Amino acid sequence: MRRKIIIGILSICAIISAAVGTWYWYNAKQNSISMESTSMDADTVKLKKVALPETKVVPTTDKVEANDGSDPIMVDAKGAVNLYKKQYPTAQIKGITFAEQDGRKSYEVAGVSSEAGHSVMIDATTGQVLSAEVDTAPENLKESTAIDLGNVINPDEAKQVAITILGSSARLIRWELETKEYVARYHMVLDVNGDIMHVVIDANSSQVIEVTKEG
Repeated sequence: MRRKIIIGILSICAIISAAVGTWYWYNAKQNSISMESTSMDADTVKLKKVALPETKVVPTTDKVEANDGSDPIMVDAKGAVNLYKKQYPTAQIKGITFAEQDGRKSYEVAGVSSEAGHSVMIDATTGQVLSAEVDTAPENLKESTAIDLGNVINPDEAKQVAITILGSSARLIRWELETKEYVARYHMVLDVNGDIMHVVIDANSSQVIEVTKEG
């Protein structure tokens, strides 16, 4: 009888030991899974704030300024001709000259009406008529072909042709548009590092006719 009791007690102890071992193993496994999950989260969730580059907005303006720091040209060649036409509506345009002298940029527009020759000086920066003269037209002026600005390249295009030939250091001093032998021509005068260069350009085709050096 006593022997059966002892065997029963040992069996109960064995069952309890197995249950305790199972419980301990289960808890240890859960802790391990929890630690691995925490470790994975710590490795993946690493965000760093990156500063965006500063963007500057530069305002634009429609004002045109001269590259050399002087007053901008507000009247182009067509504008100068229109001012001339207000003075002498029936005159034919025979020549246009642009020059900068003593800091003043100006146009001189010459034309013929009947037997009279007219010359109007215009400030290129303000559009003000500086002077107007009337005289007997010389024969060569009367016989020369009238200039139509709609059929020729504009002065800026002629200037670019001259600079392409002479180099980027060339600086425009003056230009003249006139007809010679029934061909409209630009006579461009430029300063190239102290040398005065003359470039004659066909105003219809933009072809260079002649390049000469002064002096």
